[in-house]
Amino acid sequence: MKFFIRNFLLLLFISSCSLFIDRNPKESVEVKTNNGTIIGVEEKDYYSFKGIPFAQPPVGDLRWRAPRDLPNNNAVIYADEYKSSCVQPGSGDFSFSFSRDIYSGDEDCLYLNVFVPKNQVEFKKNKFPVMFWIHGGANIYGSGSDYDFSKLATSEQVIIVTTNYRLGVFGWFSSRHLRDTSEGLDKSSNFGQLDLIKSLEWVKSNIKYFGGDANNVTVFGESAGGHNILTLLASPLSDGLFHRAISQSGYVESYSIEFAEKESPLSSENLFEEDIKFLIDSEEIAQSLREVTVDEIFSRIIRISEENDWAEMPKTTRDGIVVPEKGIYSGLENIDPNIVVVAGTNRDELNYYYIQSDYFYDTTFDVRRSLKRSEQNLKSWIKYRSDIWRYRGAEEPLRIMSKNNNNLYSYRFDWDEEANSSIFGNYQLFLGAPHGMDIPFISGDFDLGPINFYIKPIIFPSESEEGRLALSELMMKYWSNIAKYGDPNAFVNGPRWEKFSDNEEHFFILDNPIDNELRMILDPVDLNILLSEVESDSSLEIAERCVIGWIIANERDELKRAINPPYSFCSNFENDYLIRLFNKVDGRD
Repeated sequence: MKFFIRNFLLLLFISSCSLFIDRNPKESVEVKTNNGTIIGVEEKDYYSFKGIPFAQPPVGDLRWRAPRDLPNNNAVIYADEYKSSCVQPGSGDFSFSFSRDIYSGDEDCLYLNVFVPKNQVEFKKNKFPVMFWIHGGANIYGSGSDYDFSKLATSEQVIIVTTNYRLGVFGWFSSRHLRDTSEGLDKSSNFGQLDLIKSLEWVKSNIKYFGGDANNVTVFGESAGGHNILTLLASPLSDGLFHRAISQSGYVESYSIEFAEKESPLSSENLFEEDIKFLIDSEEIAQSLREVTVDEIFSRIIRISEENDWAEMPKTTRDGIVVPEKGIYSGLENIDPNIVVVAGTNRDELNYYYIQSDYFYDTTFDVRRSLKRSEQNLKSWIKYRSDIWRYRGAEEPLRIMSKNNNNLYSYRFDWDEEANSSIFGNYQLFLGAPHGMDIPFISGDFDLGPINFYIKPIIFPSESEEGRLALSELMMKYWSNIAKYGDPNAFVNGPRWEKFSDNEEHFFILDNPIDNELRMILDPVDLNILLSEVESDSSLEIAERCVIGWIIANERDELKRAINPPYSFCSNFENDYLIRLFNKVDGRD
């Protein structure tokens, strides 16, 4: 029923997927690195190197261990096609069936891709800034090959690196038996983060051979990618690996080791209860865990998820190795003051989820949407949930960093000029400026693949093309200026992007420049004010106010979880009922 809508949304938010790139090789290009000779492909105006290994395959005894260095040898690596994505739910064939009884990818997945703009200078004599993309997907889905930033690379003369990292249970897994039988980085449970650190180490060691400047690396990423960037900023293990950071719709979230091992429905004890109940010795248990097949792991995730209203694999644990024991915010307090950081969100983050929700819409038809609730009710949900996202994804992290860093910038992406028609409905309301809509503007690629003919007139109508392309050009310039100069304003014919500081919390509204909608504003999110607004919002039912208030209350402290909703009238509802309502609203039921 939701097949078509999910197709076009995911094609939009996994912008310009590799499936649609012409892979007919023209001429090969050879680069000698510390890890062998890499043979890539000469494209029209750039060179591509796809599927470069940056660590040993994390399989067998290397499952749930820190990534291991590749041997230094004279191997020849043919980098002319993308390698497998990491193991994840879904078929991986762009049918976008995310049923957990289907999985795709491979445990052997630690590969990255490099895209180098063409010029007349010999590779290693260049000094291109490097932009290192970290993909989103809730740290459960996605791949570095899902994104095409070749236009950004060529138009702005930067090297683009995209990478894979272990996902879900393979990327974030806590077990006392694994920790008790491990040393050093292997005692961590944040293996996906360690993969990102290892790929950045590869960049530091090898990017000079591609003409890249290892002393000028910018990490940028969206959603879970933004979260991972904020985590890298907080981690002592990433010191010296990058010099600028751009978090797009990221967020701060971490779990205690105890929760990940025992309390979560998908904790290691629950997930592998059958394997360890007759074993005593931790060495035996650790070996047993590494021998469980991928099929068996996913079947157990399905079973546990079906038995619980909301079961999600705990990710990003406060392991005291990658993430400080006191949490991500504590690490951000000690950020290098020389690192330039950009953090922002989209105005209507939650619309991506709400348009698929039977709570708000009649989803009988694929593209046509009709509201089941009042327009004001939907707008209230969008506003509050998006403000919460902005608080934990941009404002609070920047507020923490501003105590030790004055090189900070924030933004809100507001472009919402989709179609509003009697045929398809009001997509300016249905989508607005949702989660992921900023990616095509930064990549410069608005092609939606096989369904482009049907969907592009709705999402990117011709009437808004001039403003859309003008905003895209500006955003590519602002992003690349951060990478090149550490200053978004260099050589830009547009409004000045003011810094975010502890006494002036500016953020830049990114919208249609043709209509003069680019502007700086001061309007920080105050959680106490937000709680008051929700409490008195007559467009919301009482139970809805309880759910939103509960979410706000949980944002007060990264290390704590609000046990109950904050309003006295919420005592009329069982917590399980409110959790089910939350799941229904977000389309998770």
